[in-house]
Amino acid sequence: MKIVEKIVRIGLIFLVLLSLYFSFTIWVSSSKKGLPAKIDPQLATTVINERVDTDVFLPLRLVRMQDGKSEMNNSENLITNVQNEIKHSSFGSLTQIVSGNSEQFESYLSMDQGFELLYEGTFSLNEYVSVYDLNLKLIEVSADEIFFTCVQVDLIQNRIRFLDFNRKNIYEAPITIDSEKVQNLMNKVGVRYNQISEQQAVAGKHYYLSEELKMKKYSYILASQPVTKFRNAFFSNAEDIQTNEDSQDLSYTSGNERLTVDEKLGTIYFNGDLEARTAKDNIYSDSFKYIKKLGTNMGNIRYFDRTNSEINYRTFVEGFPVFSENDKGQVRIRIGNDQAEKSNVVIETSVDTIQVPIPSEEEVDLKGTESLLEELTINGADPAKINSMVIGYTWHKIEEVTQVVDLTPEWYIRYEDKWYPEQELLEYLAKLEVG
Repeated sequence: MKIVEKIVRIGLIFLVLLSLYFSFTIWVSSSKKGLPAKIDPQLATTVINERVDTDVFLPLRLVRMQDGKSEMNNSENLITNVQNEIKHSSFGSLTQIVSGNSEQFESYLSMDQGFELLYEGTFSLNEYVSVYDLNLKLIEVSADEIFFTCVQVDLIQNRIRFLDFNRKNIYEAPITIDSEKVQNLMNKVGVRYNQISEQQAVAGKHYYLSEELKMKKYSYILASQPVTKFRNAFFSNAEDIQTNEDSQDLSYTSGNERLTVDEKLGTIYFNGDLEARTAKDNIYSDSFKYIKKLGTNMGNIRYFDRTNSEINYRTFVEGFPVFSENDKGQVRIRIGNDQAEKSNVVIETSVDTIQVPIPSEEEVDLKGTESLLEELTINGADPAKINSMVIGYTWHKIEEVTQVVDLTPEWYIRYEDKWYPEQELLEYLAKLEVG
């Protein structure tokens, strides 16, 4: 790192830390020590800059297919623009064209001209249609029973398809889309793609990154959100919230709802009830009610993945998810019974977020997917237990500068339904071999 760059970086860190110090001092003196036992309802219901569902549920990756090549891009700006073209398209009736047939399913995994929008976790067709206000005709299918991870648009056949890799189901409808505009967006000068091999599969995903990647490291100023932000976002009854400062951890209660703060780790734990739910409510819309009220100061939070009862939202940097300890930059929401009119909800998150990037020119070399899989297999990994593989940024604390975090890119592997960074999984596999 050049001397001038070091000086600029240190100066920037010092100025931001000074600003954060004064902000934190003001917040502590007014928030905790002067906090009344009963919250002012008008203050508690104030929400600023709510997040919008079209940003939170935006697909994570775009695959461009043309001229016999498949290439991938993670740019949020590009994905947003292409998704908007789908939103402004017109559609025919959706029908199921493949039902559980692997051979038929695989025949649709490549196109002469088109694109795919990919999610990491399964997404509901009903929610997708609702979020993007699509006029898709759903006469022959039940949208709330259809889940997918891939939206495929064939620009030659003028078809939109929704691919469910788990069940090997495909649903298709005619689409009238501005093909020329979409191709201009994808082929715009400066848009960079990574070459992928589409005929190989990782846990049902039909692509490998063919080549090694160079990715930038980032440093970010750490910001701690006031606990009142989470209190206002999570409680359904803002008129009668009681505060308890006598216990080891700060807590708020209102009826059956309770929010606890671990002030040492900065973690937030909320337990409450979802009431008056309708048939259209699901884990996506139910959880988004809480996410949107956290506002935009929590960073670029987007839907990442889910299990049957838990949905995970993560902070994204340059189109890649952030992984951390103690739920930093993450919101995990568990819903007890998504079919009941009243259901228990548990939310785990952290007051710590990243906000201000610090310039850095350091890069990390990441191996291609095939090389990674080969390494894992050699070290004892069972390919059948690999659920997914993504590149993410690891949140590292800097010991000597507590208000700055480093974000380092590395491979993350979902193995036996748990996310591991590459090195941690290799150590886990080594222990299994010894055992």
